[in-house]
Amino acid sequence: MARILQGNLHRSRLAHDLLTQHVREQKVDVLLISEQYKNLDPPFWVSNGEKTAAIWVPGRGLANTGTGEDYVRGRMGRITFFSVYLSPNLTAADFTRKLGVLEDAIREVPGEIMIGGDFNARATEWGMPTTNPRGRAILEMAARLNLIVANEGNTTTYRRTGFGESIPDVTFASEMTTRNIRDWHVTEEYS
Repeated sequence: MARILQGNLHRSRLAHDLLTQHVREQKVDVLLISEQYKNLDPPFWVSNGEKTAAIWVPGRGLANTGTGEDYVRGRMGRITFFSVYLSPNLTAADFTRKLGVLEDAIREVPGEIMIGGDFNARATEWGMPTTNPRGRAILEMAARLNLIVANEGNTTTYRRTGFGESIPDVTFASEMTTRNIRDWHVTEEYS
């Protein structure tokens, strides 16, 4: 069973260094990263040009890699992984357009899918008390693609004084992939 880690590094050097240590200690197989501090070397690392989304597979390469403005994808085994970052500063029109581009990219990939990302959206389906328009749009996309929210519980993944807490980080997976997810949780080690 592969160990998969998803997280937003907020372009922090310290977070990047701690992540590298955590990967070694916990033997993580796949990392879906948003807002990385820096890019590592291919073929174990694939990133979009904006350095807002990356996939890191320590010690292994990825097949069928591809990038978009707000996402990156790569296949390991039978699963294609997507890492996504959608800025909270996008206008509603830009958000809708970028979500459409992401949906088209997901449709092009055959087989099992897992998507991890910082969508900067709210929905009760992933533990928020309310659903906002962005969250509704993401859920509609997921329904069209037959993707299931893998998040369990309502542990927040974003905490900032003056801004409160939220759960912008969401994991989606195809039905077959979801059946194989065990022990999905938010780690408190580096939150």
